[in-house]
Amino acid sequence: MRNPFIVGRWLRGPDHYGRHKLLDHLLNTKDSAIWLVGTRRMGKTSVLRQLEWLADQDPDSSLVPLFWNIEACESASDLAYELFISVEDETERFEALGVDIPALEEMDVRRILRSIQRTLSSQGKQLLLLIDEGEALINVARHDNRALARLRRSLQQGEHRTILTATKQLMQLNEMMRDWLTSPFLFGFNLVNLWSLDVEAAQALIHQEQNEIEVTVDDSVLEDIMVFTHRHPYLIQFLCHRLFVADKPGVGRLRPVESKDLQADHLLAGFLQVDYDHLSPTERQILLAVTRHGVVDEETLQSDLDIASASVLENFIYGMHKLGYLRQIHGGWAVGNEFLRRWVIDNQNNLARQIHSKVSDENVAALLTEGRRFELQYLQKEILLLQQQMEDLVVQRNTYGEQVPGSLLQQLKETRQALEVAREQMQQLDAENAEISASGEGVY
Repeated sequence: MRNPFIVGRWLRGPDHYGRHKLLDHLLNTKDSAIWLVGTRRMGKTSVLRQLEWLADQDPDSSLVPLFWNIEACESASDLAYELFISVEDETERFEALGVDIPALEEMDVRRILRSIQRTLSSQGKQLLLLIDEGEALINVARHDNRALARLRRSLQQGEHRTILTATKQLMQLNEMMRDWLTSPFLFGFNLVNLWSLDVEAAQALIHQEQNEIEVTVDDSVLEDIMVFTHRHPYLIQFLCHRLFVADKPGVGRLRPVESKDLQADHLLAGFLQVDYDHLSPTERQILLAVTRHGVVDEETLQSDLDIASASVLENFIYGMHKLGYLRQIHGGWAVGNEFLRRWVIDNQNNLARQIHSKVSDENVAALLTEGRRFELQYLQKEILLLQQQMEDLVVQRNTYGEQVPGSLLQQLKETRQALEVAREQMQQLDAENAEISASGEGVY
């Protein structure tokens, strides 16, 4: 029997777990350009592929998805070629809508996008451009600065919608484009952080609830997996793949976690190194200090690192928490997951000597300000939606008198709890934003 846990490739459809609220937001937002930022193997490609799948599955959707991987691109001509190939790979989808695919072959990126969108607009459709491996734009900028400026106008001012995935490394574009007369490349992209799975989705993934193979897991093993991976989707798959034992056809279980299971292999170690490379100098200091302490409060960290302002430290910790580098334990902070913690310990001396970073503290601070702004907007929309759901459920409950179905009562309970959590998150974010604004240090 095959191992049901998939390691090393993107997932969509029944293989994709969680992120339902995020996916719904990305499909329905009016924002024309979004940057989905996350660490390596956090599931950025899978989110794009799931968006593509969902748009294709909905016959009433006005969105026509196009997945465009630009990983190998170094010039404007490379971008145009890969874009054409991406359209050609989906010939059936675009020919059915009247797109003349052969005519696109000699066009540049702007003309290809304009031609496709004009054809789609005539049918009341809109192109959903899903750009993966956005870090390649850094190489394009080095070779052709003007081409990148034209691309920016096309992505942000066109009639189509763009969702771009990349790590924090993409912030280098703003450094490289300081001499632009207009705004830097990333200004105009609304930022969305991609963080770990929620509890329910992580548990569903561990149990493989969407798979035909039945996986049994003891409660203690389930809890260990949740803690050691901190609900990181790749790490869940990675660890569960090691733990899976096939008992009989179609049925398997997860054995208890052993120390050796928590050591990164060569491939995972490479991903962890890339994640470390994407930290700014201050973020690296924070990660190394937290590793030394095990669990540490912010006051101790501030003293150890000689950071003058508590609000500056809190801002960096906020970002590292959102991207999975750190997690909260017993009122303090610890390394985000056990694989990262052990890897940092094993490589601490070498990591401490890596002083230079391509990601500056200033850029990270600006990124965090934008991330907080989006999260606040997201929570506001979520609270309004949950309030409406509560009102609808209460109306339904009142129609039953004293004989209310148990399923409806459970829905009411879950919605009320979700609303309370969202309100608490918003209150906390409001308080943190107010503290940072009062200190005048929202931007480093």
